[in-house]
Amino acid sequence: MQRHEHGTPVLRVAIPMLVLLGLSTPTHAQPSNTVPSTDLQPSTAPQAIRYRLQSVQVHGNRRTRVEIIRSFIPFSRGDLLDVSDPAIEALRWRLLGTGYFSTVRLRLERGQTRGWVVLHVHVNERNTLIVKQLAFGLSQGVSASSDPKRDTLPYAALSLSETNFLGLGMELSLSGLASRRQQGVRGRFTDPRLFGERQLGSLSLHFLNGLEFFGNEPRVSIRCPEPRREDDLCPPEVEAANAVVFYKRLGWSLGTGRSIGASTRYTLDWVGDVVNVRVMPDAASQSRGDAIEPIDFGILPDVSLVSSVRLGVTYDRRDDPALPSRGNLVQFQGETASSLIGSDYPFVRLQLLARTWVPMPWGGRHGRHRLRLGAFGGAIFGDAPFFHRFFVSDLSDLIPSRVMEMSVDGRPAPNLLGSAVREMRSQDLAARVDVEYGIPLYRGDRFFRAVQAYALTGLYALANRDDIRVGINGYSGAPAIPADITFDLGIRADTEIGTLQLGFSTALGFFQP
Repeated sequence: MQRHEHGTPVLRVAIPMLVLLGLSTPTHAQPSNTVPSTDLQPSTAPQAIRYRLQSVQVHGNRRTRVEIIRSFIPFSRGDLLDVSDPAIEALRWRLLGTGYFSTVRLRLERGQTRGWVVLHVHVNERNTLIVKQLAFGLSQGVSASSDPKRDTLPYAALSLSETNFLGLGMELSLSGLASRRQQGVRGRFTDPRLFGERQLGSLSLHFLNGLEFFGNEPRVSIRCPEPRREDDLCPPEVEAANAVVFYKRLGWSLGTGRSIGASTRYTLDWVGDVVNVRVMPDAASQSRGDAIEPIDFGILPDVSLVSSVRLGVTYDRRDDPALPSRGNLVQFQGETASSLIGSDYPFVRLQLLARTWVPMPWGGRHGRHRLRLGAFGGAIFGDAPFFHRFFVSDLSDLIPSRVMEMSVDGRPAPNLLGSAVREMRSQDLAARVDVEYGIPLYRGDRFFRAVQAYALTGLYALANRDDIRVGINGYSGAPAIPADITFDLGIRADTEIGTLQLGFSTALGFFQP
């Protein structure tokens, strides 16, 4: 789960208002030849009014190829066009959902033949070279140890994406993480028409050189790796007897997908990773409540293979991909790995994210205030490698999120409720509910398209199945529930280069407890 939307101008969808426009006559009457040129508006017509479609004309596109835009239009010459058909409304949602356009306007104009019309599609293009993620801060590397030595090092992560490469609707993205401890790079290419008019194809590759911390007050037996050069030093995390795993991942994904109607799409990918564990404790245990338990590192020593099939389904009816003011977003992802497809880790991973945006009846000159309600849930069955588990850093806004499945900080999340969540770091059950209130501050048509202030609060929970069934020693009553609160407040802006966010949680990356 990605905690912040990174994920990606505010438009109100309109469907044709037939009675007021006088665009046609009822189907039981003879169609007139006096169809005015007018925008489509919401319909209150008591009965269907239809025309024959003569042609579709596209206007305003400078970079996007006409055939790409027309591939999203489900109408052809000669189709009977019911101006109250929800498909017309859905067409606008679908074009806005591509992220290529900041506005989309539909207009009908009478055709050359009586009863026939021309559908005009007017678009205003967005900049499609965007920054999808920019993260930087100070990470704490030596933690969960009695060794007093602690160090903080800077890190930076950047993800760039061209979502409409050469105006062909293809997406190219490149992500990277740089720090002294961890490095990673990932590239992805998606062609929405690789296997046909609406069947996409995708390819991604990544290489990660990472480390992961485990345990709460661990007791560890760990050895320094054999030096490759005379000046090789033992990592300070190992010298401090941390429960830490150093690893490298070389991975890929091959996939396809398709749109189902105007608002739903699915993707199907084969995902693989070759994992090489460079350093791993020989043995380790941890304090968990009042008990001492062995640490499950969730990874095999030396070299292992992760091979899985991943299905994703997205329903997106937001009025804006960057700063929505109304609509719904539902994302489901299911992943399964098995020895039948060469995996050393058999597991099933399921997760569901649902969000809805509701405009408030009040507001200012820049627009209405809006409320966003969100819920997330996930579960893992089997033996998933640790980087596929659910992490507290993905649920809490008060510590830095992972980057490309790599933890950039060894600190635990704050335990504001004093619950058993302090024992949790990466688990197989996760849930979160939250509410966010947004206030529009600015709306324009230059570099900054829209700016809003936001305040968010939520509740999350993280646990293993055994924790739910038998509990954790030393916890009883309400504190036995491994849950905590999260919050954030700040400014979010839709710009020419993507969505920028500066909040309280952002500043926390520069302070050490």
